[in-house]
Amino acid sequence: VSTQSTGTIYQVGITASDKHIEYFWNVVESLSQEDLRKLIKFACNQERIPFTCPCQESGMEASHVPPYPMKIAAAEGRDERLIRSETCMFMIKLPQYSSEKIMRERILQAINCRDDPLSG
Repeated sequence: VSTQSTGTIYQVGITASDKHIEYFWNVVESLSQEDLRKLIKFACNQERIPFTCPCQESGMEASHVPPYPMKIAAAEGRDERLIRSETCMFMIKLPQYSSEKIMRERILQAINCRDDPLSG
């Protein structure tokens, strides 16, 4: 988790020091391994994040770590809105939740949703 948090790309208007981003990483760090797997599946529709990039495996020099950085973008709304993702971009669209408790509830709701056709 720490490697992922330091390699995250924050989209325009978001910084690592924003309160809702701090809530996000606090919740992510407290998740069980099973819930972390679900979050990865929710965010990028993959079972796990590869440790190396294909360009690193082919012997080419690469300066990007992690190989597939997560992006966090702003989402409209506040506590009433759900977290969303764009799986092809490994992007989470995160509303500015007012508390860590609400952040936890919304993340768990999103990663445990069975109505999503991508959830298999």
